[in-house]
Amino acid sequence: DDVASYLDPFAIGDQDEHAASAAIAPSDISQLRAILAIANKYRVPLWPVSMGKNFAYGTAAPRLRGAVVLDLKRMNRVIEVNEKLGYAVVEPGVSFFDFKAELDKRGGALWMSGPAHSWGSVIGNALEHGVGYTPYGRHAGMICGMEVMLADGSLVRTGLGSSEGTQEWQCYKWPFGPSWDGVFTQSNFGIVTKMGIWLMPQPAGMAGVSISVPGRDDLAALVETLRPLRLDDTINAPYTIANGWRQISSGRLRSDAYDGPGAIPAARVGDLLARDGDGWWSVIFNLFDRPAALDIRLDAIRSAFATSLPGAKIDVRRWARGEPLQAWMRQDLSLGPLGTVNWHGGPGGHTDFGPIIAPVGERVSQVYGLIEKRFIEHGVDPWVGMFGMGGRAIVMVADLFYNRDDAEMTTRCRTLFRILCKDMADIGIGLYRSHISFMDDAAAMQGWNDGAFGGPNRRFKALVDPNGIIAPGKQGIWPEKKE
Repeated sequence: DDVASYLDPFAIGDQDEHAASAAIAPSDISQLRAILAIANKYRVPLWPVSMGKNFAYGTAAPRLRGAVVLDLKRMNRVIEVNEKLGYAVVEPGVSFFDFKAELDKRGGALWMSGPAHSWGSVIGNALEHGVGYTPYGRHAGMICGMEVMLADGSLVRTGLGSSEGTQEWQCYKWPFGPSWDGVFTQSNFGIVTKMGIWLMPQPAGMAGVSISVPGRDDLAALVETLRPLRLDDTINAPYTIANGWRQISSGRLRSDAYDGPGAIPAARVGDLLARDGDGWWSVIFNLFDRPAALDIRLDAIRSAFATSLPGAKIDVRRWARGEPLQAWMRQDLSLGPLGTVNWHGGPGGHTDFGPIIAPVGERVSQVYGLIEKRFIEHGVDPWVGMFGMGGRAIVMVADLFYNRDDAEMTTRCRTLFRILCKDMADIGIGLYRSHISFMDDAAAMQGWNDGAFGGPNRRFKALVDPNGIIAPGKQGIWPEKKE
């Protein structure tokens, strides 16, 4: 492949900052082992990617300029789908499109959880802590068993995969000894060559819930209403919250909404929301259960909002097994969300600032308030969504949209990101992932006890990859310097 195809198409600045020197695509384990042997001999840094579709976070481009991209897209087998136990085993090059086609071919008894855009790798998305919209939407949490090649070419299997002849590898995550699956997510300690992933049985019914909350000052009350419903599993899948700026981008370019200087004023956002019949906050989630049980869940949700936010408007759609699938169910794959990238008219780019926050109204309002303030100060539209990943955490996704050819705009966005890192570190907030340009900044936010967390990462890196060939700098983990 042309090495230029591995440049970040959404680069926040100069694409050459993270340019690869070459790319190589093994098709099997033996080729991968041979590549590692050569890389070790000549100390060539490699940047493994499953398919290289990690949009907004660097795509396939390496953290270290000049590294060789190790593209695993040709290792693309669906090795097993076990319908009795609800799991699959896949290789890195299996895309969500490939995976969906395989499950459909088998009759759709098992459903996958897909991300907002579906171009990428099932393994890659899970390793980077990606999210979806079903009860299995915490994708890293659905990993059960990995096969990993270490830098020296040795192959290990985690969990029950370490037992010869096992039939339980993908059945249980916590057998005898340490649990290693998490060590190989968002890290550079090895190359995942196979992964077990748990899949949801097709539900008996679904309800799609949309809630519109009118007041800009209603965020704390909204979070306080959602938390107990998610914590007791009344809402049994991730919810999303969108602010006004995010909502008005649907079906519009920025020039359709505002042509003045700076960020779009809140008053203008309010006018557009009113014209569209929308409140300042939009909440969307799906419920999964038998039809009668869905009635109980919906009654509880309506009652909670009637008490705490009586001005909220709730709309519900229903589906039962045997009926045709509908778009709101998020089982049809799509690249639609990528269309928003050209918010400024193109050529567009974006990256995300993603703090993790306890779902307590006061705390979420504190973090959101800082982010909105900083965005407006830097003339960037505060386009913010939030994912309620469980009863105990919200992942806030604040998108920075920019015109890639506008050097002044991309510089402002880079400055904004780094200021936000400092703001969040000052109040004890960390990120869930970051663009390759900001991995060191995100790692620096882990400052407790003089940054002690980085020590074990560096020591383990030196142990399993002494020549530092695998993904140097990923998540701020750099190899030791050699004399």
